[in-house]
Amino acid sequence: MPDVTLAAAAVGAGTMIGGAVLVAGGGGTRMDAAARVVVRNAIARLLLAHRARTRLASDLDRAGWRETPERVCAFAIALAGCLAVLGAGTVSALTVGGAAVMCGTGILAGIGLPWFALRSAIGARRRRLEGELVPLLELFTLELGGGGSAVSALGSVTIQVQGELAVDLRRLLIASQVAGSASFESRLIDYSERLEIPAIGSLATILAASREYGTGTVQGVRALAIDLRRSQRRELIAHSRRALNHVLLPAAVGVLLPFLAVLMFPAVTALQRNLR
Repeated sequence: MPDVTLAAAAVGAGTMIGGAVLVAGGGGTRMDAAARVVVRNAIARLLLAHRARTRLASDLDRAGWRETPERVCAFAIALAGCLAVLGAGTVSALTVGGAAVMCGTGILAGIGLPWFALRSAIGARRRRLEGELVPLLELFTLELGGGGSAVSALGSVTIQVQGELAVDLRRLLIASQVAGSASFESRLIDYSERLEIPAIGSLATILAASREYGTGTVQGVRALAIDLRRSQRRELIAHSRRALNHVLLPAAVGVLLPFLAVLMFPAVTALQRNLR
């Protein structure tokens, strides 16, 4: 009996898959147009969900979160449901429209908060890795000045330096030494595209040009480190200016205006008495 059930299930699954393929390709002559449109829409939704899952998995990897897309989506849905119930319960005694508005606000907040946290984690990790890249490049330049190949010098630097970027580069170096595997430069380019850090891709280009055409590696790496250092200096100056504005504006509103009001109060009252 179990064999008959398994055979029937296999036949049914094969029939459904074959029908879906025929309908998607336009080969089903006996099916009407409505069923064909329904199957095509279902396939389009599945492809869209697959692309969304792939994008979410890439964002999770870029943020450094060791979570699956399904668990993150489940957490977002649960958070949205809790906030919706809480928001609807706070004003349910007042109006039905207010409860509906608060319910919708809770759903949007439950979905938006995990997305905002994910984007913040991606930006923080990217800035941290860019900050680790500059001293690593400077040490790499010093190692190149002592002679030896670029790969061996980079391997020596990654052993001496502590940090997430050094660990990842060391892992890429070890993986590239396996026979028949991709080169270190191609792995480094993939790593740069995955993390969206163009400077790492520039380092891979410099190493590839040095290996294929024999160009100097020291000058390129030194120029890249100088450019990154200048970029960090500009970002630090801009951040300092924004922080200064955030301090001066509340001080002007909360301290200067009351001080001027107290200072000008006697003059204003005297002028008012004279005008009378």
